[in-house]
Amino acid sequence: MIHLDESLLDKNLKPEAVDEFIAAHRELIARVLAGQYGNSEALGWFNVEENAGAAALNGISELAEKVRREAGVFVLAGVGGSNRAAQSVIEGLGYNLGEKPRILYMGNTLSARAMGDALDSLGNKSLYANIIAKNFATLEPGIAFRLIRGRMRETYGDSFAGRITVTGSFGPGQLAEIAERQGFNFLEFPAAVGGRFSAFTVVGLFPMAVMGADIRRFVAGAAACEKRLKADPSGGDAARYAVIRHLLRKKGFTVENLAYFEPRLRMLGCWWQQLHGETEGKNDDAILPALTSFSEDLHAIGQYIQEGGRFLFTTFLNFFDKTGMAVPPSAFDDGFSFLDGRSCDILNPAVSKAAAEAYYRRGIPVLRFNAGGIDEETLGEFMYLQMMSAYFSAAFLGVEPFDQNGVEQYKRNLQTELRGV
Repeated sequence: MIHLDESLLDKNLKPEAVDEFIAAHRELIARVLAGQYGNSEALGWFNVEENAGAAALNGISELAEKVRREAGVFVLAGVGGSNRAAQSVIEGLGYNLGEKPRILYMGNTLSARAMGDALDSLGNKSLYANIIAKNFATLEPGIAFRLIRGRMRETYGDSFAGRITVTGSFGPGQLAEIAERQGFNFLEFPAAVGGRFSAFTVVGLFPMAVMGADIRRFVAGAAACEKRLKADPSGGDAARYAVIRHLLRKKGFTVENLAYFEPRLRMLGCWWQQLHGETEGKNDDAILPALTSFSEDLHAIGQYIQEGGRFLFTTFLNFFDKTGMAVPPSAFDDGFSFLDGRSCDILNPAVSKAAAEAYYRRGIPVLRFNAGGIDEETLGEFMYLQMMSAYFSAAFLGVEPFDQNGVEQYKRNLQTELRGV
């Protein structure tokens, strides 16, 4: 189980201040725990089993197993919330997934060079694709889908359609209508779930399953977290994390730096960044979510974090791999003989402890999420906890959690720009 460690906050925020805020806002916290804050038509993620019950998981697993068995390359095309949850879990589990198709991510850039390179990398392996777009007016997955269709039609002729699964919505011009006309497999993007909250729906679960993740364990981790949080009138660690962030923002800490130590958690950090940035970033009181990879960034931006502007606090993601690999002895004195024969698994935890203590001495607020390792249940628990925490944070800020009007304005501007060319 994940533990939120607040022990390095006391120079900036006392535990009783957090307790007092929770006591003063019990009514609002109760509304969030009951799913009574914000747009009620966007809460399809709130109860995990609503879109990830046993029947749904069986259907997803059956279709995914067919693709997994036959695909040499699996293309996942989507942008933002449509594919970040799946990519977070697939990359986070990494080496634990066993034999699998190669995955290629598209639909997340409009760089002509990057799109061309992606197509060039496909080779001659058996190709399957999943295109995800809740609103198929989004340009990035739309262009990627054209490129993928073109390549697959060239390769497979009229049979190419059976290799494509689209995940989207009903309505004119949307993927359900296109799938019916063209013969693509169709999966429904739940209407009551936004992209950044879609991890525990077919949107995230289908590509995870294709790549070999145990989606039942992933969902079980989330469901256990949901049960635990909703049974606690104070909202548990989800509310407490949101309160700490809110109170630190009031003290002038405007940037939260999420530091991860395992490189394969990079996309999980990107998912976290989008979740909080897009859910909360709607007024001047919102925190800017930033991201660093330790220990690499300790030798880059680390100097600024420790001794630069005092507006930043750090949340450490202490999820560590365990490999059993040992540090080999050296045939000559290289200065590191004190590590001879010791486990490499001690290195990242030591980095985390050293950096946290340095920040604490400097008076930089430090939070830590501690977990035993990286597996489906831990990732499921973390993602549901963060979704609930973002929901709490939006309530404390007094903003609507489930819209993203700034993003929609960009999309409208892009359409206008391209249609005028």
